[in-house]
Amino acid sequence: MNYNNLYNFKNPVKHFLNIDGMIFPSDIETFDTTKLCWTVPINFRVRKEKDKPRVLKMPNILSFVRAYHYYKTLPNFEDIQSMDYSHKRLSANIETGDFVAGEFDRQLEEDFEKLCIYDHLMKLDIKEYYGRIYTHNLTLDGLQDNVLSGINNRCTNGILMGNYLSLYFAESMLNEISKSVKENLNDENIECEYMYFSDDFYFFCNESDDQKIVVCFDKALEKYGLERSESKTETWTYETYNSHNLLVRYWKKIMKYNNIDLLKDYENEKKNKKIGIDKKIFHKLAFINQLIYRMSNISDEKLKKIFINNFFKTKYFRELNLNDYKIRDYDYHQLCFLFKVCPEALIYSTDKFSEMSSFSREKVHDFFNISYSKAVKEHFNDEQLYYYYALKQFGFEDTIANKESLVAKSDNQILISYYLKENLFSNESLLYLKEKTNEEYWFENYHLILYCDELYGDLENSIKKYLIPKWAKNKNKEESYMNFYKDNLVARNDIINNIPGVKHKIQEYLDLRFEETEFEFDE
Repeated sequence: MNYNNLYNFKNPVKHFLNIDGMIFPSDIETFDTTKLCWTVPINFRVRKEKDKPRVLKMPNILSFVRAYHYYKTLPNFEDIQSMDYSHKRLSANIETGDFVAGEFDRQLEEDFEKLCIYDHLMKLDIKEYYGRIYTHNLTLDGLQDNVLSGINNRCTNGILMGNYLSLYFAESMLNEISKSVKENLNDENIECEYMYFSDDFYFFCNESDDQKIVVCFDKALEKYGLERSESKTETWTYETYNSHNLLVRYWKKIMKYNNIDLLKDYENEKKNKKIGIDKKIFHKLAFINQLIYRMSNISDEKLKKIFINNFFKTKYFRELNLNDYKIRDYDYHQLCFLFKVCPEALIYSTDKFSEMSSFSREKVHDFFNISYSKAVKEHFNDEQLYYYYALKQFGFEDTIANKESLVAKSDNQILISYYLKENLFSNESLLYLKEKTNEEYWFENYHLILYCDELYGDLENSIKKYLIPKWAKNKNKEESYMNFYKDNLVARNDIINNIPGVKHKIQEYLDLRFEETEFEFDE
């Protein structure tokens, strides 16, 4: 079982973790849940839009894996698309830890077909959906909800964001909401078609029914103690939706330019009798300039990031032999600009550029030095990891080491764990980290014990001080977590992948997506 993909579904942070390498009790599938307790998840902030963060919460590993096995027999657990096939826009793939590649492209075509039938597309959003799901309202087929609330420090109002278990329960409730929406629309005799992706509902309808549909949607949400986000209502016509969704066409034009137009340049030179000309000089990194040119026509910031990120995730780019390409001075600052707009693209591209023999690391050193420092100060944990990965690919160890004091105070427990692994913290920073004994720091504290000889030498007391959940108040509960942590610390198991392992996981993920489709753009 790929616990990494379950523990962090879709978010690229899963490539940095090694949950699969942990030792679990041999009876984990039937482990007595009364021997576990309420546990505190760690926070991991990702950039949602501009300066707004989305907080993913990563649960205690032992409690999460037991919860997965506890609930995995529920209907459609590994096939959430089957819950409401005709209304779900995208389906999950546990093997890739992502939504199925190519479905966005297919769905987009269907959207345009529907926009020819109806006046417009109205998009409605559920306000703070994950944070308002009441666990007692979930349909659990006789199972208890306390195992689910237990991984979220006993919270019954709201579920964690980021893992597959929460996705399943969120989709289960959306299925019930969808049924209520359908009933309300039928009662009002409204002609429309609707679909949903996560907490976004897409209604293809006629303008005269807009307000009626809003009322039907609101009534369905009220039944579950939810409400609509009024600030996120969007309305699209065929024309405006077409202008908004230019990504696929732009990508194809970039590919055409690189594969056809550059070849024409070479043939023209050949006709001019420059027979000895090296064909490689026409293999220029023209796609960089083309990406910037095309993205200038995209007004939506989210779509700009999708456009850049997905280009570097394509099979086309990943299979380019960059040693056959010539790099020019302005390619460097253009490439840095793309990374600045979309830092996630770093983990799908910097390994390729770092292996390019003509690539000058000196020309991008200052960019990465300043950008990493800024990222660590801004507290978006995902971008901090992306820059760290890129720095390792380019061998900028000086930049990594120089930021140790900033990293220590960053609250990025995964990044802090990498610095602990590499023994990069000063004594002052280590003293600061050792003072953080609260349970919410269990992830970094696990690695603090693992890589601090003083703490590792007094293993059981260190585990009690830094890792045992505060609600493990009897012997059975304490022993469950003590044995789990002790087994893994004695085996010297990291919860993080080494950087070559991260690179391998990313390529493995991309290869699986390439098998799903030759062409993909994520929503």
